Amino acid sequence: MLLKGVLHPSEAAEAVARGIDGIIVSNHGGRQLDGAAASLDALTAVVAAVAGRIPVLIDGGIRRGSDVVKALALGASCCLIGRPQLWGLAVAGEEGVRHVLELYRKEIDRVMGLMGARSLRDLGPDCISFVQGMGPLHD
Repeated sequence: MLLKGVLHPSEAAEAVARGIDGIIVSNHGGRQLDGAAASLDALTAVVAAVAGRIPVLIDGGIRRGSDVVKALALGASCCLIGRPQLWGLAVAGEEGVRHVLELYRKEIDRVMGLMGARSLRDLGPDCISFVQGMGPLHD
């Protein structure tokens, strides 16, 4: 069972303690509470609280391949991309979804190449720059 909507490390620790199989860091697209933290900004603390005991997925704000690379570097097990694939589906059906996924694949490859990362194992928090008082820099 996956628990979606985790944004705080104490919520993540409680999920582990209660036997949840994995968590999804998500602010539900910001629709639920307009002042909620961005999913990417909450990710690092949640990953630390889980300490590798269960997978941590991320949802929300993953709009391009560089967002995927950032999330993986910060410890996400994988990324969910609900809206972009739905946009592709709306425009061109199954082929539209295939196109969106191919765009992500190409962007991930390009970003990793520009970083000098040969594989996902090369990604880590040291790959990300921070501005004091803010989360990961966005493109």
